[in-house]
Amino acid sequence: MRLVLSWKFASACLSILALVSLSYVTGAVVMFYRLPSSGWLTNAFLGARVWNDRKEAQPPLSKVGTQATRTRAGSGKTFGGFTFYTCGGDEELGTQAFLIDTEHQLVHRWSTRFSQIWPNPGNVDAWPSDSSVCFFASFLYPNGDLLVVCQGQNPVDFGLAKLDKDSNVLWTYAAPIHHDIDVAEDGTIYALQHDFVYEMPRGLERIPVPCQVDFLIALSPDGKPLREPIPILTAFRDSSYRELLTPLESPVKQHQPPVGSTAPPITHLPPGPDLLHTNCVRVLRRDVADRFPDFKAGHVLVSVRNLNVLAMIDPEQGRIEWATRGPWLAQHDPQFLDNGHLLIFDNYGSPKGSRVLEYDPKTQAFPWSYSGPTVAGFFTSERGMNQRLANGNTFIVNSETGEMIEVTRDKEIVWSYSLDRFITTARRYSADELPFLEVDNGTGKRPQS
Repeated sequence: MRLVLSWKFASACLSILALVSLSYVTGAVVMFYRLPSSGWLTNAFLGARVWNDRKEAQPPLSKVGTQATRTRAGSGKTFGGFTFYTCGGDEELGTQAFLIDTEHQLVHRWSTRFSQIWPNPGNVDAWPSDSSVCFFASFLYPNGDLLVVCQGQNPVDFGLAKLDKDSNVLWTYAAPIHHDIDVAEDGTIYALQHDFVYEMPRGLERIPVPCQVDFLIALSPDGKPLREPIPILTAFRDSSYRELLTPLESPVKQHQPPVGSTAPPITHLPPGPDLLHTNCVRVLRRDVADRFPDFKAGHVLVSVRNLNVLAMIDPEQGRIEWATRGPWLAQHDPQFLDNGHLLIFDNYGSPKGSRVLEYDPKTQAFPWSYSGPTVAGFFTSERGMNQRLANGNTFIVNSETGEMIEVTRDKEIVWSYSLDRFITTARRYSADELPFLEVDNGTGKRPQS
């Protein structure tokens, strides 16, 4: 009897194994020969790979930390003003953005739900819960309107939405927008959009496919496309900076050190499915353009994380006019400074972990850097932001630890605010930059910070 039962159990296991193997082989044949349903299978496969490759912004979005766990109030050395930040969604309160003063008091809040922004999200396969969606990138207008990139866990990129100061939805743009947005002086909205490709363009055939690539898009102030998206990959191919793409074409191989050397062999790994991982767009404005004589007002600076590269794109011509690689690794949030330098959040370049670099593109020098208040330094493997304030201080965001600090040129911390959440976006604004707060105040006087 036991022998019969054992044989039946073994037969069942073998049947299941045979069915799984047959399904695997069938799926492989369908994808290889592009038979019907191959697109669905390929997208499912790519989605799983990209989920594993792009783990950015994976905070527990169901728990909003709106109160600081460790704080330092503003001192006489702080720039002052108001700090804007976003950190996730909540089942009861929805997706939110906050504006606080230097004493950590809430001044204004935007709150909505993904189901209110997109009641029928036709651009996604599955309806997400409201608590699983966050404002991953934002742009705050002087009148209180808020432009937001909506991103879910795993991650899923839903699109762009514009809210008014009372959180009413003004318009939406449903597309796989990700990481960052900026608005030019004429109101043009620049954003990053990705797409899956199954063939590489001419001259890039050595890059493995299928994969995900990035495009720079331009929208009108009311969210309508203004021109064809610029494929960042082919913009590099057609520029004099083509060789910066070489790491994407390197097969798996090892470089052996010379005989007698104690150096270890160097392994070149193939690129992941998220090929470029472009994570920042920044428009060069007229008031600082003369400090960057090699660039022009209206050009767009992008950060390509997987190449450790910064590049300047002429959006009218779709050309890369300048690009560079430095000592930074997996960098984020490059900012134009009034002195003609760039401020860069360097995630992996410091032996301590992360750091902020001030970089002179003319001389290749680094006149200032910050790697933390202690010998141990600070570290965020994902995201991270920096901003040079008008008084010379620097605002720094450690996304993973949920900490925002303001440091002087002498690296003294003069303001801090810590949350129990992953910070997706944060910026400091002066009172003059946010005239809508006068209306909120209701007294005719601008709130003091």
